[in-house]
Amino acid sequence: MRTKKLLIIMLVFASVECFSQDIGNIGKQKPFTFHGSIGLNLMAYAVDGIPARQLPFSYMISANATATIYGIELPFSFVFSDKQRSYAQPFNQFGLSPRWKWITLHGGYRNVTFSEFTLAGHTFLGAGIELNPSIFRFGFVYGRFDRKTTTSPVFETDSLPRFKRKGFAVKLGVGTEKNFFDLLFLRIRDDSSSLERPDSGAYRFPEQNVVAGFHSRFTFFKKLTWETEAAFSLYTTDMAAQPLLDSTSASILLSLNKFLVINQSSEYYMAIRSFLQYKSKSWSLKLEYRRIDPKYRSMGAYFFSNDVENLTLSPYISLFKRKLTLSGSIGLQRDNLKGGKLATSLRTIGNVNVSFNPSYKFGVDLNYGNYGTSQSAGRLPLNDTTKVHQAMHNLSVMPRLMFMNTEKSHMIFLMYNMSMFYDQNQFTSSLTYFVSHIGQLNYSLGLIKTKWTFTFGLTYTSFSTCPSTNTGTGGTLGVSKLFFKDKLSLSWNNSLIRSVSDSDKGWVLNSNLTGNYRVHKHHAIKLNVYFTGNYNDPGSLSKSFNEIKGDLGYVYTF
Repeated sequence: MRTKKLLIIMLVFASVECFSQDIGNIGKQKPFTFHGSIGLNLMAYAVDGIPARQLPFSYMISANATATIYGIELPFSFVFSDKQRSYAQPFNQFGLSPRWKWITLHGGYRNVTFSEFTLAGHTFLGAGIELNPSIFRFGFVYGRFDRKTTTSPVFETDSLPRFKRKGFAVKLGVGTEKNFFDLLFLRIRDDSSSLERPDSGAYRFPEQNVVAGFHSRFTFFKKLTWETEAAFSLYTTDMAAQPLLDSTSASILLSLNKFLVINQSSEYYMAIRSFLQYKSKSWSLKLEYRRIDPKYRSMGAYFFSNDVENLTLSPYISLFKRKLTLSGSIGLQRDNLKGGKLATSLRTIGNVNVSFNPSYKFGVDLNYGNYGTSQSAGRLPLNDTTKVHQAMHNLSVMPRLMFMNTEKSHMIFLMYNMSMFYDQNQFTSSLTYFVSHIGQLNYSLGLIKTKWTFTFGLTYTSFSTCPSTNTGTGGTLGVSKLFFKDKLSLSWNNSLIRSVSDSDKGWVLNSNLTGNYRVHKHHAIKLNVYFTGNYNDPGSLSKSFNEIKGDLGYVYTF
């Protein structure tokens, strides 16, 4: 029996990921806890006017549980129904990062970040250490960054085999969180011996990546911060390619070839970001520059938005004891940094945010964004019929009112949003036209002593594109109540919308009845009934129908 229990524990730990743990606090935590819930749901369905979209009756049994061992959480879940059977362990990889004072160890499956352009959260299976005594900053990880895979017998053309990929990353620096300078180095490569090259068919070449860079942050006068990160990435797409030719290779590659294995498939890329920010209690100003070369990549990160250069200015100010705040940004962005594309895209990015809250009774938020894109000639001259010159405007206004006393609460909320895509190319503007308007007015009345809540709302939507326009106008009405010392809650919400499009006109009625009853601190019963009525005018292409769904559930928590 003990052997079986030990085996179960080993299997659990072999398939669960754990997070950073402070060893100094382990003695203060409970050795073991186990909590979760088990639920049973019975569902019914009926429809008239259209084919049924689900079975008339169905059921589902589900469970979610979490075991905690000295602060390490091990979650599990399963679902059993007449439609599916599944068992899930959300964390199916094991890893641990114990921490004691200025020492952190990493073991198992981990994702560690040294900087944005070098080691940036890529999962690896291995070990590592981080040391931060006083102003000394050191980090080192080594492990497998990708496991060997073989070709799928089902999708042979879509799943080329992968080499086992191993490597290490180092961080060495001095300073504190506010002032530091770090040197960074990463080297990851495919193990060419982990796969045999097939006699025929597609084949993935073994690759290698070396990244070197630095990351710094300096604070002046406690308010001015200057942060910079730069990296140089040397990427070899075929470790078995022909060696460099002195007459045709770039001088920087020839220089690096004295220290690293570089061949004709090797290319180098650079990335840099830097910002200067002044921040006080009531205002701040940030100027940021970012440039990432085309095809820049690092085996220590999953994805980069490359071939981009931008400059952004972001101000912020707070006035009248934070009752009024203004913030925003404006920036310029371009691509085609190496001139290899047919055209260069130029973008202007700007947004303004205003929040005014003179009292708890009234407040309003206003947001405006403008994102423009244009093109200039690249390798070829531009054609007026296809040249891109576009802008996206977005405006939202959200005022609110609230009045409250010991007996009643009143809340009024208004929301309006407008989005417009503006194409200044006369040849394409009629095809890309898009304008949307969304407006909502909601009122809520709460009777505090009797615990009744009433809601009422008006809504309007309009979406216009090149071929059609769709509008919706209607209202919402709802009521809710708490009973038996808040153990039972009932709510009934309804909406009626008049929908108009080029092909259909009609009414859409939605009604939802919800009930929750907590019988005991461990037992609860839930009921949900949904009704949808779609009633189209004569001559509409869509069919009218009535649809009702019911869900009765029981939940036990432990």
